[in-house]
Amino acid sequence: MTKAPPSLSRRRVLRILAASAALPIGVAGYRIFGPQPVLHQWQGEALGAEASMQLWHANAGHAQRTFARMASEIGRLERVFSLHRPDSEISQLNRDGVLPKASRDMLAVLGSAQAFAEVSKGAFDPSVQPLWTLNERYFAQAPANAAGPPARLTEAARQLVDYRKIDLSNNGARFASPGMAVTLNGIAQGYITDVVGDLLRNEGFDHVVLELGETRVLGSHPDGRPWRVGLKDETGAVIRTLDLVNESSATSGGYGTVFDASGQHHHIFDPRTGMSSHLLHEVVVTAPRATDADALATAIFVAGEEEAGAILATVPGARALLLRKDRTSISLTA
Repeated sequence: MTKAPPSLSRRRVLRILAASAALPIGVAGYRIFGPQPVLHQWQGEALGAEASMQLWHANAGHAQRTFARMASEIGRLERVFSLHRPDSEISQLNRDGVLPKASRDMLAVLGSAQAFAEVSKGAFDPSVQPLWTLNERYFAQAPANAAGPPARLTEAARQLVDYRKIDLSNNGARFASPGMAVTLNGIAQGYITDVVGDLLRNEGFDHVVLELGETRVLGSHPDGRPWRVGLKDETGAVIRTLDLVNESSATSGGYGTVFDASGQHHHIFDPRTGMSSHLLHEVVVTAPRATDADALATAIFVAGEEEAGAILATVPGARALLLRKDRTSISLTA
């Protein structure tokens, strides 16, 4: 099947501001004498998106070895979730319709995806990949009708979308119908962020900024203040900020990957209609864990404002910022 491109744009709306600022002498919480923690940074990719890690530690060698281990872990998880790799678990599942022995990570994410699909009444559905493939192929033609694929083709693809037809029994994954396919772009980057964050936490790192497609911070800034996250518009201008401490953030918007010049046809599909969702302009979710923030942002973007509160309430401690099409906004708390 056609491979999905990186979900880069919508993931890069969140930025940590001044994360690399120099630490003041005698930062609260650290000894004045002896080795002082300093900033160490790593940049790379995670599931095709730009990725970075920032952590504070007094031992530069230990920091670099930690980055190497985390990069190796990201690579391992890409071999599970990447739609770009023909040898990944998700590619095998989409190609064969069955994954006889799925990894613990694949089962965990597919299980979580089904749970979010259930609580969102199908607004979040990992099996929308046939709709993505249809639109990608259709708009690759020249010329393509601005109205999008014919209704009969859209409906045929939509009939393949049903999270309830993914069987996760006996440590495997199986599709109930030929032609089904999944994408985990709306949750897997959050999961990878959480896996790396948990590993760093277990190794004793207390001040960490992760941007691995989604954002997660450990602790507060070393000077004691919250991490400040800048929310940017399509032009790159920071339009508002969020303060985070031991939290994660994710954003969802149809402007990220578009199939046509107008942006009417984009990558976030409403499984109930088979069309791209246009109820909201953007959704930003903050939650304790990146997996939850990632899935909630997509689910709320598709479901719309009326259903947002009920969906958000399924994750304690979550909050959301909904940007409407007219650019007015509303804030919600679980």
